[in-house]
Amino acid sequence: MDNINLTFNEVATYLVVANTIVGLLFGLFPLFAGLRLNNRRYGIIGFLGSIIGGALLGFFLSFPVAMIFNWLILRRAQTAENSTLNAIDQPAA
Repeated sequence: MDNINLTFNEVATYLVVANTIVGLLFGLFPLFAGLRLNNRRYGIIGFLGSIIGGALLGFFLSFPVAMIFNWLILRRAQTAENSTLNAIDQPAA
């Protein structure tokens, strides 16, 4: 069996590509949540931020970015739902 010889540049390239794929997978969560809950801006920013964070630091940056934007999207959807319910409950003046 032959030994596999890789240069440092090849290993670094493979790691960046693998971490970018991990960031892309984590970024799909805020993207789909943003599209589903009519908050495309946060969804796209979370998607791109997670991909870039994955390329830079892998799991350690892409996961927190994705979770922060998921939280922002869900929080905004919840406040919009509460304000809609409050507007329905208020009698017309």
